[in-house]
Amino acid sequence: EGVVVAGGEVGKVLETGFPPDTHIGHYCSIGSGSVLVSCRVDDFVDVGDKCTILEGAWVESQVILEPGSLVPAYTRIPSGGRWGGNPIKFLGELGDGAKDGIKQKAIGRGVMAKEHLIEFLPVGSTYLHLEDLEREGKTVIQG
Repeated sequence: EGVVVAGGEVGKVLETGFPPDTHIGHYCSIGSGSVLVSCRVDDFVDVGDKCTILEGAWVESQVILEPGSLVPAYTRIPSGGRWGGNPIKFLGELGDGAKDGIKQKAIGRGVMAKEHLIEFLPVGSTYLHLEDLEREGKTVIQG
């Protein structure tokens, strides 16, 4: 959904000594329109829509970044909190429910991605058949 993940040439090192790689951990949700540039996002992170994470930034596990947040270059976001703003600021600790919600959201997006893969990729006409069945009022079960 319009996410940009930028890195550099393989084997190169930036002037700062950071590798030009972007790491995204397990059970992460990256919001639509977000831009990640040579950064690290650990496991169980929810990056809101239109967030920007710049070079050398490190977002530790179990973090929620509110939509539109800007993580400046070389910033470390410690685990267990809700962060937001431009530039980013700490908004509060995450409770157990919010931490569990990060994983559930990521799982839900994974299921949705698989459904889209089945329907639309490779380019085919399966989705047309699905729309015809729905127009006829038939119950459609995907998956």
